[in-house]
Amino acid sequence: MTATPWQQAVGDERRLLVSGFGKWGGGVYDLTAGRARALDDVPTSGLSVGDGRIWRALRAPGEQTATCELLSYDGRGLRTYQRLDGIRDPHDVCWHDGAVHVVSSWDGTVWRVAADGAVRPVWRGGTVPDSWHVNSLQVVEGRLHVCAFGRFDRHKGWKFDEQRATGFVRDIAGERDVLTGLSHPHAPRRVGDRWYVCESTRGALTELDAGGRVVRRARIKRFSRGLAVVGRWLFVGGNAHRKEPEDRGEIIVLDREDLAVVERIPMPCLEVYDIVAVPADLARGLATGFGANPARAVEQHRGTLREAAQRPTPEAARVRLVPPRIARTLARAGQPLDRHDARALRVTGSLPDRMAAAEVRTITVTVENRSTVAVATVVPKTIRVGARWVPLDASPDETDLKLIHKKALALLAPLPRLLHPGDDAATEVVLEAPATPGRYQVRVALHQPGRGWFGRRLQHEVTVADAEPAPPAGD
Repeated sequence: MTATPWQQAVGDERRLLVSGFGKWGGGVYDLTAGRARALDDVPTSGLSVGDGRIWRALRAPGEQTATCELLSYDGRGLRTYQRLDGIRDPHDVCWHDGAVHVVSSWDGTVWRVAADGAVRPVWRGGTVPDSWHVNSLQVVEGRLHVCAFGRFDRHKGWKFDEQRATGFVRDIAGERDVLTGLSHPHAPRRVGDRWYVCESTRGALTELDAGGRVVRRARIKRFSRGLAVVGRWLFVGGNAHRKEPEDRGEIIVLDREDLAVVERIPMPCLEVYDIVAVPADLARGLATGFGANPARAVEQHRGTLREAAQRPTPEAARVRLVPPRIARTLARAGQPLDRHDARALRVTGSLPDRMAAAEVRTITVTVENRSTVAVATVVPKTIRVGARWVPLDASPDETDLKLIHKKALALLAPLPRLLHPGDDAATEVVLEAPATPGRYQVRVALHQPGRGWFGRRLQHEVTVADAEPAPPAGD
């Protein structure tokens, strides 16, 4: 299928992610292929990229009385989980000035979250709970901006004044409003000399100039929230119409040239919160989640296949940390590799020229996965790496290949982590020199039961010399 112009703009190195929630649940979805593909089913509000990670604020009904849960993911999977009891009703997240920031609508506060989980307020709007409905964060020219529905002095005063355009976007450090007269604004984005803002109750995406003057509006015909700008393309979130029980949210794609709607993509959830274009490896990490430990994910998958009598806990006590799709994918790493994929893995590095007889030394090598599948040291067919010592001075009849193989298997080392296609990882291999001096060819390669040694190996001629005698006692 030919990629659409907006898909070409996103490219192969990025993924377009959408967060959503609602009374029937939500999650994070990958929209890159032109349809919503769920990565998981954990309802989510804000998403942000920073410090080599995706940051994610979870969302659930009753957030005003619940704790804030903040997750981060790197390319391998879940990196951190932080429970931030001091933050209620979290909406957006944003990486700024070396820390992640969270905005909570209940207390109208922007919080700076330190690496140790300590939080401190950096800005507050309003003194009455959810009177201003502070909701979105955005960094513009190195300065953190926040937007809100208006300055009211009563709880949810903005609900009783929907017809008044009192919303604003504020430069926190500059202590000034940069945009005003907005109708329930969400997701402000600055591109060049233009601002783009979702005016939610207008059901519109509004373009403004640098001075805050409205230039154009595109009618979304839904409560608009969530916005990403990729080249000439605008991606706007549209929530389901609450009075239509069968309705769902959607993503509206617009052309920045004329703000024309070029596509409407249906969403499985009722409400859309955020839309972000992220590096492909981070999107993969988010999808992997707790599967960063592949052995645990494989055990979850194997547990679903066991007879009830072989399960250590009743069904009601089971915890599933990884989506079944991910668990199944990772479980394939414990199955025999086909010949094509086996040839596409290799070990690189350097080996010593000399070692003493019976010397034991640890070296570092790199395992490179250039295959089409993820590989890991997981049961039942575990992939590991090790070294074989083949004598060069002995005749073939004198070479006991079975003994060489047996010794090598005893020193096999596991892979340090899950290796996705295209990944590299450094790992340690134990070299145990033979007790007999001579010339040897050392072969460091990957091994899997049933397939044997495979892939492109690291090899080098190593001379094993007589070990120097120990000095006499007392010297």
